[in-house]
Amino acid sequence: MTRITVTGEALVDYVPDGSGTLQWTPGGSGLNTALALARLGINACFAGSLSQDADGKRLSAFMRDENIDLTHAHISAKSCPHVIVHNNAQGVPTYNLHLAGSALEDAPACWSWDGDAKHVHATSFAATLGPCGEASLAALRATRGFITSSFDPNLRASVFPDRSTIPLLLARRIRHADIVKVSSEDLDVLAPGILHDHVISEWRALGPKLLIVTRGAKGAIAFFENSQVEVAACPVTVRDTIGAGDTFMGAFLAIMAQDNCLGAWPPQLSPDQVAHWLAFASKAASLCCMRAGANPPRLAELRA
Repeated sequence: MTRITVTGEALVDYVPDGSGTLQWTPGGSGLNTALALARLGINACFAGSLSQDADGKRLSAFMRDENIDLTHAHISAKSCPHVIVHNNAQGVPTYNLHLAGSALEDAPACWSWDGDAKHVHATSFAATLGPCGEASLAALRATRGFITSSFDPNLRASVFPDRSTIPLLLARRIRHADIVKVSSEDLDVLAPGILHDHVISEWRALGPKLLIVTRGAKGAIAFFENSQVEVAACPVTVRDTIGAGDTFMGAFLAIMAQDNCLGAWPPQLSPDQVAHWLAFASKAASLCCMRAGANPPRLAELRA
């Protein structure tokens, strides 16, 4: 079984349940991606900060129940971060983040991994900002050339005190990643739609071997070597889009692992192969969108 280490945040999402109340739900891009991987048969290891308070212990118990390895998690005395989620009529969420003084301000100098790991994935603001962000960057640097790696900025502009710093922070991580996944919403934070191509060109020049852009209902596109591959989105009735991007990324890494393309980068990628990976990940994300909150599918659901 392939082992993948995920760095990023684990937190509590308070998600509308349809009756006017907010439901306690495990969340955070790091947790969501590790969850997607574990449900798809990957040995997922979470390297992030977890609180010792009641919410933190509940998150830890949930992750263990889902077979997510917490061997390399950092246990913090600080409080568990949480987010209040609001969905609009189209199921698109906005996030009210409560992160100050939380476990996300507490991390070792570098997230550790073991010799069995084939891949390290860094995701979201906990891989970009503060002590957790520096630990994630150190992990990407340390593993470069030994195992494969990926980065998903999953931008939440509200957590950046100075937006002018975002491009540099992202670039420092992108240049150490083999795979970069970004959403069109992320690109909108950085530049208007007409400038997306400019950002993509700049990022490709930093050296990732594969760059993926997810575009919601418009599907996903991948850039690699001298090729470009696009797949359509799966048509579904959307409940909400919480965790869809994380599910996409987890599924994409899982199918790459199944094809023995993690650990050491394959000599060459074929367009058909990458299109297959994109379609698999898109189907997983679409199933997540049909349910409330970040609830990635299991392997049997994708094979149905």
